[in-house]
Amino acid sequence: MRPYLEALSGVKIPAWPITDAGLSMIVGFLLLDLMRYLVHRCEHAVPLLWRFHALHHSDPDVDATTAVRHHPVEYLFASAVYWFALQVLDIPAVVVLSHGLTTFATAAVQHGNIRLSKRLERWLQPVLVTVDLHRVHHSVSFEQANSNFGAVLSVWDRLFKTYTSLSTAQHESIIFGVRELPPQECLKPSAMMLTPCCSPAQESAMGRGRWPVWKQSAPLSLGYPDGDTPKPAARKRAAVRTIGQWFR
Repeated sequence: MRPYLEALSGVKIPAWPITDAGLSMIVGFLLLDLMRYLVHRCEHAVPLLWRFHALHHSDPDVDATTAVRHHPVEYLFASAVYWFALQVLDIPAVVVLSHGLTTFATAAVQHGNIRLSKRLERWLQPVLVTVDLHRVHHSVSFEQANSNFGAVLSVWDRLFKTYTSLSTAQHESIIFGVRELPPQECLKPSAMMLTPCCSPAQESAMGRGRWPVWKQSAPLSLGYPDGDTPKPAARKRAAVRTIGQWFR
């Protein structure tokens, strides 16, 4: 594919400059994770991309299944990022595969309806995106949802000033979802797939009339209307505390 791209563009694409396997893994992994961070920020900032990414945020009850709750178009977009890393940046395939598998595994944990011990969260948060950090990102609060974009590492959020950490009391009051999308509709597969195409007229028929978030100055206009606010999502505590009790 690289020779074809070079012939098409008329430009010689530089090869991956790092030959040492260990250093290549570290640098490549960091670069891929930074790319995922930037792509995630774009999915919130670019109106067209937010149409598709909103499906992921519309889940009113975040759990492990939310990790794979993405629109097919968003999956294609994410795959294009890894394709770019392989074909253009020439990052070794084993590095790309390692980051992809790590991202998939950590996403299942980050979205899990679980709670790590406070001490473990405190130890991990300076480097990794933990369960508590990612829960903040799924909040209906505009400020909270526009933070903690990291996939595996939290260092990018700290570096680019998008890091947010909440107290235990604040976590207990988090509400998940997207303001413009009725929670009951967000659980229907047909409605989920049509999320990017939902028109104002259709949304009015569902009792809103505020749907086109991509036309607003702030793509993430979150927060439920008065009288329609669900209760904060409680988390199951026993699952991880049996493991994390030694880290208290």
